[in-house]
Parts: sequence; structure tokens; C-alpha cells
Amino acid sequence: MSLYSSHNPKLSLTGSFASSLNLAEYQQQEIDHEALRKEKKKEKKKQKQIALRQSPRIDERTPLRPLPRDDSSIADYDSSSSSGDSANAVGTINATLLITIAAVTLGSSLQFGYATGVMNNSEAFIMQYFHDQGKEYTLMGWGTTVSSYGIGGLLGSVIGPKVIGRYCGRRATLLWNNVFLFLSSVLIALAPEWWYQAIGRIFVGIVAGVATAVVPTYFSEISPIAVRGAVGTMHQLGITVGILVSQALSTPSLNLLGSVDMWKWLFFVPVVCGFLELLILPFCPESPSYLYATQGKEAARQSLERLLPRDSVDQYLENIKAEVFATRGSSDSNDGGSMTVMELFRNKKLRKQLIVGITVQLMMQFSGIDAVFYYSTTVFYQADVADPELATTCLGIINVIVTIFAVKYMDSAGRKTLLTYSWIGLFFSFLTLTLSFILKPYFGCMDQLSVAATTGVIIFFAFGPGCIAWFIIAEIFPLTARDTAMTVGIFINWAANWLVAFTFPHLLEYTQPYTFLVFVATAAFFLFFTVQFVPETKGMTVAEIAEEFHEVPLYTC
Repeated sequence: MSLYSSHNPKLSLTGSFASSLNLAEYQQQEIDHEALRKEKKKEKKKQKQIALRQSPRIDERTPLRPLPRDDSSIADYDSSSSSGDSANAVGTINATLLITIAAVTLGSSLQFGYATGVMNNSEAFIMQYFHDQGKEYTLMGWGTTVSSYGIGGLLGSVIGPKVIGRYCGRRATLLWNNVFLFLSSVLIALAPEWWYQAIGRIFVGIVAGVATAVVPTYFSEISPIAVRGAVGTMHQLGITVGILVSQALSTPSLNLLGSVDMWKWLFFVPVVCGFLELLILPFCPESPSYLYATQGKEAARQSLERLLPRDSVDQYLENIKAEVFATRGSSDSNDGGSMTVMELFRNKKLRKQLIVGITVQLMMQFSGIDAVFYYSTTVFYQADVADPELATTCLGIINVIVTIFAVKYMDSAGRKTLLTYSWIGLFFSFLTLTLSFILKPYFGCMDQLSVAATTGVIIFFAFGPGCIAWFIIAEIFPLTARDTAMTVGIFINWAANWLVAFTFPHLLEYTQPYTFLVFVATAAFFLFFTVQFVPETKGMTVAEIAEEFHEVPLYTC
């Protein structure tokens, strides 16, 4: 039958004119429907933002009671804390969640930062110690020792979520990680030859790799959606505090542990933090998402009741259930098995998330921040700064302060907004740093300008990729793909970390004064990528984030 039948009063016209008219009507209807859909989506976002602003937070009136010594008393403690009008569970954060965050930040995140910064100021007196003992420690040997950290990170990024975590869960993985920590401290501090230190750096790299792969996932899974960004940023805050502590202790002019006689004690400081984590974390709750996937709904409920107000538990269980079955296509089974790497790469529904997640990991390393952290003292020496080690320590102080502000604004400003402004700031900071080196022979104030530009790098990095890269994968992937995606992303992150650590000294030697132009170019590219392809994820569930990715104009085959 003809489409333009006389039985259809709207299509009584004939010929090409009728065809054109109905095509125009159809196109207009499609435009109207699309506009209506976008308007509904915009209104939904607006309502969610209003709800987030009205969501209460913990305040100074919230007392923190001591954590009990056994699981049964903890259960009683949490039950009393979340009932009635108890001030111990004000808003969306209670004391149990705070204690868990503190224990993990101190025992895992801080270890990563400490190991990153401790070698920066230590080169001179450690090499001098070995030379005084009549043992060789060449510049190549030192470079190998420093870069071995990245090799360990690669191993840890796989061992954490895919080996230990597969059978033990998030919490137990972090506890077992302390075995590598203790081994690394002994090998580095008591090394009879330089290559013992290189092996020790591999072990501490494993510690950091496990932490970077597991801590953001754990934080994302135990935190309420309204404060998920702030809790995730605590991982970066722990890293920055670790960097600051290591740099302060190793700065010779501060007369602490930065000397030929005292340097060995630098590598026993992390052991203290590891012991504290071993004492506290066993009494903290496991990830509800992990428990749901491995032990079922009731186990997840028990964990959630310790972390959230009781009236929020059912909704979070539904969110977890949606995550578990998001990529399995079945809501009738409780198969929460993790995807393999090949399954992840073959899954077309998650391809955009995978590209964005990996690129954000590369943002962290190719932002140039590792060049600043690992070799800032060398850069300051070449800039003729009076006390390069103290200048590096001051950078650590700035890093901590800025990260504290990032915790505050992560869930209000949004991820994409912070990333965008960070890349703009990094672009101009690296450009200024390059100009300061080029113009140094002609102007006397270039030393101060190079320090200011380096400070700018620290500030803009801390507000953007420094915080967001760690938890973005845990935020955008469903539970069944999360561990595998974290393994892939963090593995690539550590590969890039090793590449920058190993190549930057040579880059610095042969390309002065144009070394940092490389990072000017990467900042420009990552700014473009962020604006075009990174969606906003604050305050959204995994299902809502998946809808956002449908709108991302990123071509995937």
C-alpha cells in the first residue's frame, strides 16, 4: 500500500510536494523531541545539584569516639552511632567512615608520596655515604635506583586488584601490602651495595602500585555519592603529605635526617605508618560493592549500615545492584565476576570510558609533574637558587595546601571544570618556566620567575589531574569492569611514570633551556581532550555517568 494513501487525511496530498511536506513535519517532530529530551535532562541535573547542595555534611559538632577493639563491639558501636538523633552520624559522613579514610590515607596513600619524594633531596648524602665506604655509586646507578620505583609500581598495579584483591578484597589487600613495605625499608636502609637499594625501590614501588590501584576504588565504594570526589581526593592529600614529610626530613639545612650519618632512618619512617594501618584497618568495614559481588546482598548491607545513615542503605544497595549487572545483562543472577582485560577491550559499551580513563591517567604523568617532583632540586640548582633542597620542601608545603582546597571544591566545582582550568594554568606555567631559562642570561630576575613558575605547576596540577586521575576510573566503570579497568589504567600510569623518571635527566641535559616545551605541548593537547571528551561526573551514579558518555563525541570502532 502507498504511504500516501487516501485513508490518511494528513497525507492526502500527492506527488513530491507531499513527500517534502511530510519529511519536513517528521524532521520538525524529531527536533522537538530532541529538544524536549535535552530539557528534561537539564532539569534532572539541576534537581540533583540542588539536592547535593542541601545534603548535610559533617561539622565541628560531630564527636569522634574511639574505635572498639573487636568486630562485635564495632557492630554495636555503629548501630548506636547511626540510630536516633546521634550526632555521631551527622549528614552523610560518620565516624567509622572518617576513621577508615584516615587509616588508609596514613598507611597506604602517604607511603606512595613518601617514596616519591624521599629520593629527591637524598642523592648527595646517600652517594657520599657509599663513596666513604669505598663502594661505587655512579649517576647511572642512581638513575636506575630512582626509576626502579616505576617498575615496582607496574607490578603492584597488577598484583593489587587482580591477584591479592581478587581473593581477599580491598581491605585485606592493603593490609598484605605492608609486607612489601617492611622489606623495602630494610633493603634500602641497610643496603651493602647500591643495587640492594634498587631492589628495595622495586618493593616500595609495589607498595605504591597496590595503593594507587586499590585505595581510589576502596574510597569510591565506601563513600556516599555526594562526597565521593572529596573522599577520593583524600588519596592525593595523603600522597602530598607524604611528599612533604619526606622532603622536610631529608632537607640538609633543616638538620633532621638529611645527612650522611642519619639518612638510614629516613627509610624506617614509613614502617611506623604501616604499623598504624595494621592496628586500625582490620576493624574497619570492607567495600560494600566487593561484598555484594562475592558474599551477597546481606553482607553488603551490614557494611553499608556501618558507613551510611540507615535510611540511605537501600538506595545504595540498588545502585550497587545496577553496577553488578550493568555489563552482564542479567538481573536474575548474582554473578559479579570481574571482566578480563580482553573482555574489557572488546566491550563496546565501555570503550569511551576506557579511552577517557586511560587518557586521564596519562594526563597525570605527562603533565610534567614527575619531572618537577623527582628532579626539582636539580632544576633549582641549575637556576642558581640559594638553597635548592629547602625550595623543594617549600613546594611540598604548597602542594599540601592546594590539595586541601581541592578536597573542599571537588564536589562543588566539578571534575571537568577543575581539569579544564588546571590545564590552562599548566600551559602558561610551563611556558613561563621555559622563558625563565631562556632569558636567564639577559635578566637578573629569572631565578625568581622559575621558582614562581614551578610553584604554578604544583598548584594547577594539584587542583586537576593530581586528584581526579586517581578516582576517575573507579567512578566511571561498573563494578564488574572496575578492577580490570583500574589495573589497565594504573599500569599505563606507572609505565608513563617510569618513562618520565628515566628519560627526564637526559632530556634536561641535552635540551636546556627548552626542556619544558614538551610539557607546554602536552598541556595544550590535554586541554583540548578535556573540553571535547571528558564528561562531568560529580554527584552521579554509574548508570547516569554511562548516559553522559552516550553524548561524548568520541569516535570508537
